[in-house]
Parts: sequence; structure tokens; C-alpha cells
Amino acid sequence: MEAVILQQDFSKTQEHSLQWANLLSDNAGLQKIMAVIEQPSTALIFSHDDPDGITSGLIFKRTLEKKGWKVLHKMPEGFLLQPDQLNAALAEFPQAKAIFLLDKGTLPPYNDFAQKLPVYIIDHHPTAVVPDKCVSFNPAVPAYVQCSASILAHGIATLAQTRDEFDDLLCLIGLKGDWAIEPVTGFIADFVRPFFVNYGKNFKNLMTLVKERPTMFDASQRESTCLLSRISEYVHACGGGGFSYFYNDREESLANVNHPECVAKALEGISQKINEIKNIKSLDDFTALISEPQRTQLSKIWNYFLQDWESADTMLDSSAKILQLEDTSIYLFVGPKVPLLPMIGSIKLFDLKKNGNDKLAQIIMVSSVSSDYTHVSVRATGPRVHSGKFCTELQDSMQTRFPAQKTCISGGGHPVAAECTFKTKEVTFLNVLTRVTEVLSEMTSLDATAAKDKLTDTQKTRAAKLGLEYLN
Repeated sequence: MEAVILQQDFSKTQEHSLQWANLLSDNAGLQKIMAVIEQPSTALIFSHDDPDGITSGLIFKRTLEKKGWKVLHKMPEGFLLQPDQLNAALAEFPQAKAIFLLDKGTLPPYNDFAQKLPVYIIDHHPTAVVPDKCVSFNPAVPAYVQCSASILAHGIATLAQTRDEFDDLLCLIGLKGDWAIEPVTGFIADFVRPFFVNYGKNFKNLMTLVKERPTMFDASQRESTCLLSRISEYVHACGGGGFSYFYNDREESLANVNHPECVAKALEGISQKINEIKNIKSLDDFTALISEPQRTQLSKIWNYFLQDWESADTMLDSSAKILQLEDTSIYLFVGPKVPLLPMIGSIKLFDLKKNGNDKLAQIIMVSSVSSDYTHVSVRATGPRVHSGKFCTELQDSMQTRFPAQKTCISGGGHPVAAECTFKTKEVTFLNVLTRVTEVLSEMTSLDATAAKDKLTDTQKTRAAKLGLEYLN
């Protein structure tokens, strides 16, 4: 059955080439990045280890290599690149003359890295403060624009005249991984439409509905799925999804397998099989194209992921509805380590929303991963209560309360998906849970005051910072 996304009228969609010509004309950071690309040298590329990070990193790596660069591509654990991760990569590749960061945030700490080498940021995450010692290209600054790092890397490849159909495929996977496209329901973010018209819809077989297992990306409905969702979930699961869910301890053959690097090698290995990819009809068809040893390694990781998914689903049944903010019902889960907690949260939220007859819903999951690691994950079915701003507030306020542990606290994200991690025993599970409830109480108070039409300007500013978008 043809997917809804292919049934739309695209006659008024802007040309992809015009979109990127305009972006190049208007964005000084993009202009500087394009100028640097044309001067082959040596570079370190760091990208996030989720599907968007893996694919954007690969697209950009391929672009630089086609331009004559020598590069080392790393996908270290965590969102914010840490100083020790940079130092380790520099020790491995000391000839590097530049640092490129993709899908790793547009964050002030990166100013420190610019003291060592020029830093170029390609990112789509909202940020309050742009690192001024770095060159950055981020369409989500100053106002949020839904897209992905993969489509930014793809646009750069287009401008550099290096893009090919494999880059188109990688871009689609990144877009699906960051929820900027949904073939089954027909959703396409506005920024993405020109790409989809010119390149994305050429992969019609990936958009077509299939009768396979619904995925973590089929969160708004569970009746249908498509191959793009299945492939993106496979990449997400086998790469750790950006949440460090690795399976090195499950068996000896996986002990030394770097999950995101394994996925990246597998994807690069099928770069010349684009015609076969355009004819696949199942996830098994796709994985059959992968070469060894990655095929066997990823098969084992994938099966462990499926086992964990089943066990995690029942653990979230204890989630409770704790408050209502306009049309959004807020659910809270508090508990021990749950396998695949962030990933399964969206699916569980679908069930909670359906059972609660809610118009919109958000789930806040606070998990004690270990004595020195607390994880807060937020998922929502709509943008009216901003998940990313909630996690950014947790990060900012807890960094203020625990300044000595600042580098161990990291948070932020999108309107419907966000995380905040506390990787230090000095910030306890109770500390985090207390702050979560404090923020929720403040949001409730602001909502009540707004209902009486008595918000002051200061309170309006605070409500915006906490993510009460419906009050704006």
C-alpha cells in the first residue's frame, strides 16, 4: 500500500537548490564552512552516536574525502563532546588541523576546544548561547526549526557538488531517526520538503506500508510501519541510540565491538548497492546486503535489543498521570534502570495517551541507572509543553547547585524528545528527583496563575524558559 507521504501535493514546494542557495546567502557560518571544505587538509569529525549523528557524520566524512581531505571520524559516547574524548582523538590523529562537530549541540564549552584547533559546528539543536569562538551553522538559532543534522550535512554535500544517492539514503535515515519525517502518517517538517521532493521520494519502496513489526518510530499509531522506520530503528538499536545501550557484556564476541562504529562501517559497506536498496521489501533484505563481520555482529546486537524491548515494556506500566497542563497530560515514571528506557518511552506514551483519552501527553522518566548515574528522559506527543526546555532547565539549575560537577550534568533536546543525564555520585538520585518535582510544581503554579490572567512579565519569561509553549 502506498504511504500517505507520497500522496501529497508538492507542486508549491520550493526547489531544493534554491533553498540551499538562500541558506548559503544568509548564513555566515555556512559560508565559512563551505570555504574551508574547498581547502583540503586533515580533520577530526565528531558526531553523535544516534541515527542522525551516525548518518550526518558519514555524509560529511564522504564529502570531505571526495574533496581530498584526510579525516578521522569518531562517535564517542554522550552528547556533549568531552575534553578527554577530544584529547584521545588528537593522540590518535595528531595531524588534524580542524575539528568538525555534527549533531553534538551548539554549546559554549566548545569554545575551549577552539583554543587548540579551529572548530566548525553543524547542528540543529536549539541553544541559548552560541559559542562565539567557533564557526557554527545551525538553522535552529535563533528560532527553532525542525530538521536534522543529516539534512544539513546533505545540503552541504549538495553545495559542494559531492552528493549522491547514497547520501540521500543516509539523510532519510537521519531524518526518520530525529522524527522530522513520518512516511506512515504523512508528516514532513517544512525544512525537509524540498529534499524529499527532489531526492527522498525516489526511495518509494522505503515509504510503502509493510506488514512487519511496528517500530519505536511508530509512536502515534501502531497499525502500520514502513521500511524506512524499520531500517532507522535497526540503526538506532544497533548503534546504542545515543543512550549508551551497548551489549558488550552479553557475550565474548561482542566484548570489543564499538556499536556506532560497527553500524557506520556496515552502512559505508553498502554505499555501492543503491540499486539493490531501492528494491528491498523487508528489513531482512536490507541486512542481507551488509558484509561480514558487521552483519553477524549487528544481528546479535539486534536480537538482544528485541529481548530487552519486551522486558522494558512491562516495567513502565507503573507510570502515573500526575498533572494537567492545558491539553497535555503529564505522566511520571520513577524507578530503577530500565532497559531501553528512552526508546520505549514513546511507545508507552502512546498507550498511556490512548488509555487516558488524552489530547496530548508527555512522560517524564527518572531512572536510577546506578549509584553514580541518574537519567531523566522526556517524551511527548506534541510541542505544547516543550520536552527540551524542561531538560535544559534541569541541566542549568543543577549545574548551578553543583558547580563542581558541572561537566557531569548534560541536558536538552527537542520539543517532543529530550534527555538529561547526571553521571556522578555527588548528584544523587534523590537530588535529581527532588529537582524534577520542584520544576513540575513551578510549572503547575505558573499554569494556575495564567488561568487567572495574572502572569507578570517575569513569570511569562520564566514560563517560556520552562517550556510552557501554550502560554506564548
